Amino acid sequence: MIPQQLIDALKKVFAFSDDKLKVTNPDLSLSSDGNLKVVSIPEKATEQVFTSKSIAANSSADFTVSNDYSAVVVTVKASYDASATAGVRVRWLYSPDNSNFDSVEDAEDAGYYKDLTFAAGETRQRTVLISLIQKYTKVQIVNLDASKAVVVDVWKTLFR
Repeated sequence: MIPQQLIDALKKVFAFSDDKLKVTNPDLSLSSDGNLKVVSIPEKATEQVFTSKSIAANSSADFTVSNDYSAVVVTVKASYDASATAGVRVRWLYSPDNSNFDSVEDAEDAGYYKDLTFAAGETRQRTVLISLIQKYTKVQIVNLDASKAVVVDVWKTLFR
């Protein structure tokens, strides 16, 4: 079964017309041999969201992205305490109005999270692609450790 998130992302690029696949994204086209080609590189904007931010045990640091874009790529670098016992999770919650966000439990049930690998005293980095399928998306950097803080650097790159 294809995840709904992937289907929604594909609908932003493709459509069917007269039983033929049509490209609806102006940055893409089909070549004469039927291959997909890029007409222009999508506009993107990158910024560092957090720099050496300490996230307390069992806490999170959040930022919200509006759906003026089609996707956000989030890169998280986490430096774990030598006594830490758990790592960091990148989780995202959707909202139609920037007020009513998915519950944490339902977002995780839908698979709207990725965990960084963990090793006490080490630094780990992971990049996560998030499709912006609602008007607002809250990205949470969650410290899963029950007793130690974690220090993170976070970047976001928005794609139109």
